Amino acid sequence: MKKVPTISLFLFIFLVGCGRVAEAPSSTPTADTAVATATIVVADTPTAAATATAAATATTAATATAAATSTVAPAATEPPPSPTAAAAEPTAPPPVTIGEDEAIAILAPGITSRVTSPVRVSGEADSTFEQNLVVRIVGIEGQELAFAPTTIAADLGQRGPFEVELPFTVQEEQQAWIQVFSTSARDGGITHLNSVAVTLAASGEPNIVPATPQPERIVIDQPAAGDTVSGGVLEVSGRGLASFEQTLIIELIDEEGSVIETHPLTVLAPDLGEPGAFTAQLAYSAGDTTPARLVVRDPSPAFDGDVHLASVELFLEP
Repeated sequence: MKKVPTISLFLFIFLVGCGRVAEAPSSTPTADTAVATATIVVADTPTAAATATAAATATTAATATAAATSTVAPAATEPPPSPTAAAAEPTAPPPVTIGEDEAIAILAPGITSRVTSPVRVSGEADSTFEQNLVVRIVGIEGQELAFAPTTIAADLGQRGPFEVELPFTVQEEQQAWIQVFSTSARDGGITHLNSVAVTLAASGEPNIVPATPQPERIVIDQPAAGDTVSGGVLEVSGRGLASFEQTLIIELIDEEGSVIETHPLTVLAPDLGEPGAFTAQLAYSAGDTTPARLVVRDPSPAFDGDVHLASVELFLEP
């Protein structure tokens, strides 16, 4: 028979005598009450007390964990923001290449040269009417300061060199342009022109800057030379390099050399100082088939004249 410890017996008698022993509650104890009750009742067995305490503590922890889990709601998931379309940037015109050689290439003097009289002008050019060329010096106000004809040293129909000495008279240094151009056998109008800016000096040593061969500045792709156009509208396209604000001038000239239609056109280049494409429509009227010339020219912003000019001969029909 198990012996009841003396201390526990005395404690029991003391509590009965004081009337402090209460009946066990009839309701199911909470987890905290279960721990306290188990500790008092089985305190005489240390191992059992520890086991009961651990079990009760585990039960309490599990209950609290379950309660916390069931109470905390999962965080709401925000839908991802919808992508914002980027603003469309303006597209630059595509680069244009002008691979053709300059029809009239001025090889000396080069741009910004300081020249004295007489100035030797040389270069090479495509075939012209009877291989004739004209060389002249033009002042800043467009006045002609010198003029001389020359010829291309090549057989008819062949590209070749040209050279001429051009005397001039000035009282002091001034800016000027040397122009070399070909003319029409039909009406005497200019059919192609190239130019170079120089300084004219009355005396002193000249300073001739070497020129670098450049590609053609204005190319007319449509219409081609010799084409016949009908319907009252001339469709024009080409490539060019404009000297000022990407603007060229287009003209339609009749068989007598009179301008029958003209307006500015814009070169669609990626940037200033670069070549670009151009298009235009010219209205005309013709009673019969008649010769005409389409001209595209680059007016100078620095002097009263053209930096460059290109043209094609064609025929107009009703």
